[in-house]
Amino acid sequence: MGERQREKSNLDDSAVLESITSQWWSFSSLVPLLTGALWLWLAAHGGLAGVLLGAVPGALLLGTGLSGLLWAVESRTFQFMALASVLGAILSLPAILLIGPLAALVLGVGSAASFLAAGYLALGQHRCPSSVPAPDTGPNLAARAAVNELMLCGLILTSWPVAVGPTAVRVQREATEAYSLFEEKGWFSEPATYHRDPPPLEDPEIEKMKQKGREIECLTFDSLYEPHENEPGRERWLSYKRNPTARAWILRHPGEQRPWLICVHGIRMGTLNKSMIRFQPEYLHEELGLNLIMPVLPMHGPRDTGGLISGERTLSGDVMDTLHTGAQAMWDFRRLVWWLRACEGAPAIGALGHSLGGYAVSLLASLEEDLDCVVAGNPAIDPSHLFWANALAVATHSLSAEGIREETFQALLRPVSPLALEPVVPHERRGIFAGVIDRVVPPVQAHSLWRHWDEPRIGWYQGAHQRFIRASEGRKVLEETLSAAGMLQNGESSSQK
Repeated sequence: MGERQREKSNLDDSAVLESITSQWWSFSSLVPLLTGALWLWLAAHGGLAGVLLGAVPGALLLGTGLSGLLWAVESRTFQFMALASVLGAILSLPAILLIGPLAALVLGVGSAASFLAAGYLALGQHRCPSSVPAPDTGPNLAARAAVNELMLCGLILTSWPVAVGPTAVRVQREATEAYSLFEEKGWFSEPATYHRDPPPLEDPEIEKMKQKGREIECLTFDSLYEPHENEPGRERWLSYKRNPTARAWILRHPGEQRPWLICVHGIRMGTLNKSMIRFQPEYLHEELGLNLIMPVLPMHGPRDTGGLISGERTLSGDVMDTLHTGAQAMWDFRRLVWWLRACEGAPAIGALGHSLGGYAVSLLASLEEDLDCVVAGNPAIDPSHLFWANALAVATHSLSAEGIREETFQALLRPVSPLALEPVVPHERRGIFAGVIDRVVPPVQAHSLWRHWDEPRIGWYQGAHQRFIRASEGRKVLEETLSAAGMLQNGESSSQK
């Protein structure tokens, strides 16, 4: 697909975005408003204990409810409405001691209803391309949408706004220097040339361990990745002490070689327990018969900077760190592909990613020719937009004051953008799936990747971000793509058995 055609495709995507109308719109805003007023009544009449219990959920519910009625609101309103609803439901229990069981029950029910209202309000502003199946508007999906809003609120509140004050000045300086360097090197016009071929991975350390009755191998090796000479942010990136040690968890079958699936986690993950939960070994390993290797993304899990939250710098507003996260991930994953093929005798290698991992495998599909297939689940293929849409206002305002815009980030991240590179994995071995009410990574991101990849198989499920391969539509796409690559035993997917 040519550059002009891609630009027209993106314009078409924007033109066909449609709103999911909801008959609950006006009514839903009244629920948190009234519930918030009741909580504030408790705060006003319950003394110090009433203030401690009712002030926060009351103020947040009343404020977000009023916003939903009086102003054109953004997703941040729904995120804090969901948070306040959960707080209210929890705090209604100790409120029994203060106002009695009946009044506390009213507050608890009102808070729970406010949580559902946050989901309906979010669906009322949710946007999907016209070719995406229309979401249901029942309470089940509204609750899932509210859970996504709560997840986003947690991500935002636990992300320290790095790019503020003096740091924003430094980000602006690095961006200016990087733009000149990238233009000089031709990395904007030919983004694939930004990536160097990594050295072979010949002798990684492997330690065996047990996890819930399964034998797991922990593979570690020195990444050896370094940003380009004179590239802005290089020295800071090299100063992160734990990041240079790459790590992956392995779950393999004994005996003859099986196909390998590289499973890449999302943001804030990277521990063994979270990877095992997300990638369901009882399905991928036992039912489909695949060997699994679950690498840890740079700056995540045991590779993070030592902060409280895994991957907290990945979308912090420090754009060169975001760029180097993507570049090092490609470097490490390509070394793993070489090791699987040359040292482990892998007959076939596929890649499956979720969220930020979906972004990573989509990028890998444009750089690694020895990859047999790729499946991107809920792919976050536009980190620039996700940061600017979800970051705390103090960070975006600080960057804007220095002349940094979303377009600045998009330009600098072009070398690690799946939409700027052409896939090298064959068309019939590409797959995508996503939830139609995903509020963490909006459906338009998966749709944009689908268009850029010349419309390969895609599955849309009635659900949100967290369902992933629990959704039958996601499993169908995965199994069909694996079958096209000859990676399922006897060429038969589990859904056909």
